[in-house]
Amino acid sequence: MLTTLRISGFAIVDAVEVEFGPGLNVLTGETGAGKSILVNALHLVLGGRMSADVLRDGAEEAVVEALFELPSDHPVFSRLEAAGVPRAAAGGEEGQAARPAGKPGGVVQAEAGRAGPTPPTADLLVRRVAARGGRGRAYVNGALVTASVLAEALRGVVDISGQHEHVSLLDEATHLALLDAFAGTDAPAERGPAAPLLARYREAFAALSALTRERDGLLRDDAERARRADYLAFQLRELDGVDPRPGEDAALDGERRVLASAERLREAARAAEALVYGEDGAASDRVGQAVRALADAAALDPRLGPPLELLRSAAIELDEAGRELSRYADLVGGDPERLGLLEERLEALKALARKHGGSLEGALARRASMAEELAALAGGGERLAALAPLIEAAGAEAATLAGLLSRARRKAARAFSEAVQQELSGLAMARCRLEVAFSPPEGGVEIAGAVLGAEGAERGEFLLAPNPGEPPRPLSRIASGGELSRILLAVKRTLARRDPVLTYVFDEVDSGIGGAVAEAMGRVLAEVSRGRQVVCITHLPQIAAFADRHHRVQKRVAGGRTTSEVMPLDAGEARRQEVARMMAGATVTAAALEHAGALIDAAHAASQPQPTQGRRGVGGRAAARVAAAPR
Repeated sequence: MLTTLRISGFAIVDAVEVEFGPGLNVLTGETGAGKSILVNALHLVLGGRMSADVLRDGAEEAVVEALFELPSDHPVFSRLEAAGVPRAAAGGEEGQAARPAGKPGGVVQAEAGRAGPTPPTADLLVRRVAARGGRGRAYVNGALVTASVLAEALRGVVDISGQHEHVSLLDEATHLALLDAFAGTDAPAERGPAAPLLARYREAFAALSALTRERDGLLRDDAERARRADYLAFQLRELDGVDPRPGEDAALDGERRVLASAERLREAARAAEALVYGEDGAASDRVGQAVRALADAAALDPRLGPPLELLRSAAIELDEAGRELSRYADLVGGDPERLGLLEERLEALKALARKHGGSLEGALARRASMAEELAALAGGGERLAALAPLIEAAGAEAATLAGLLSRARRKAARAFSEAVQQELSGLAMARCRLEVAFSPPEGGVEIAGAVLGAEGAERGEFLLAPNPGEPPRPLSRIASGGELSRILLAVKRTLARRDPVLTYVFDEVDSGIGGAVAEAMGRVLAEVSRGRQVVCITHLPQIAAFADRHHRVQKRVAGGRTTSEVMPLDAGEARRQEVARMMAGATVTAAALEHAGALIDAAHAASQPQPTQGRRGVGGRAAARVAAAPR
């Protein structure tokens, strides 16, 4: 769960630190006081985009830090370790025992009121920094990470529902995903293949789609394929007529330079031969004289032996060099006919290079690719024949998995509707009926009379009948803002039983409701908080009365500047004052204070865990809160 959120230099916040605990954490305050800034900061902690625009005027950097206490075996730690991020020290049972009740880490969940030992936990510290004129940075347990790594690692740690998120319920595209989450088709099966059913279907459908796209491409515009084949054949005939070889242009250019300079090369070889070997006083003669002069002296002084041997070796090499130069001068010579052929061949190679890639290597690569494309075009009929059984097999596999998905979804749809309706009954919508309507997918692939889409053989849409006797209709056509808020909470509550998220954040999802409905929503939020941590921003006193921890967000002007503060409210007078303010407005009367106290006491009594025998309505059986904070 989230234990601490610290913000500095962010928007209108100078510096605040908010401590959260288990159960229901409520944030209240006037409109514009800065409550949603806390949610925006939490979005950044979860990997959201951060820029210098969030900096407070005059601040050099904005910093958001969040401390989480999670089970030590939570998947977030394995994801971070895979990314090279170290794990913080685990709390363990000894660390848990040292925590007083009501403090972070002091909550134990148990079904039907049975408490067990607190599991080992580990801390996770996330820090986001945005500097003026610089790039943002993200740290996890002190290690620098990218925002994408942060977002992937913290996936599933916190679920944020904004005040406008219920609009997503109006998007039919989201409905099937919610049903899959309830049905568990997007999670690994308990038996059989380890991959989730939905993932296996998507893989099969992707393979089927690739094959059908290839088939459709082959069937499209035979005349265009024929024109393309003629063009490729013409280009290949031109290349095959020249028949270039790798590196041929460089080799021929070297030979051409030798033939064009034959006379100058022969003269240079003859001159060098004369100086080395062929005339009186040549280098070989002088070295021979030096050898003879040292021969007798080296017999007297052995130290002259090494230079004598070097001179003898030089004499041998000079003789060999002279003979090589003589042979080269005899052989090198001009061949006008050969030179003409070379220049003609080089010009043909250069023309190919200019036309196909700018180099001979580019022309050769183009030749290979055109030959491959021409073969594919020529073999289109053969490929079409080969594709038929492949498409049939891929279609059969996708259809089988789609059938399994459809059965699982239709079975889950009834249970999902009943579960949501049960939740709605506790939110003053007992007469509403939610249904899931299925229809064929759009733009799918037809296989054996059935249409398969990217997500299966159907689309799903939530329909609502707000009153008995009326047909169900799409949410976008009949649901008001208050109804959508309650439906969103009911859906969240229904999915919570299969949702591994430890912290829910609700940002004013109570818009459009009031009175008894608000009290019912507060009761539901309290029920949810028995199984996981809940952070709720609200303007309704009926919801604030259910809080385990209550913070007031307020603006303050000091030194001519406005800043936002977060004040923890104790369980006594300060909390009664805030709830009374939410009820009465700016002028808090004694009657309002009395009414606020009664509202808090009633909420406290209503949210206590009840015996499970015969208990029905919102939430069903709930996990007991063993170490809840005082109200």
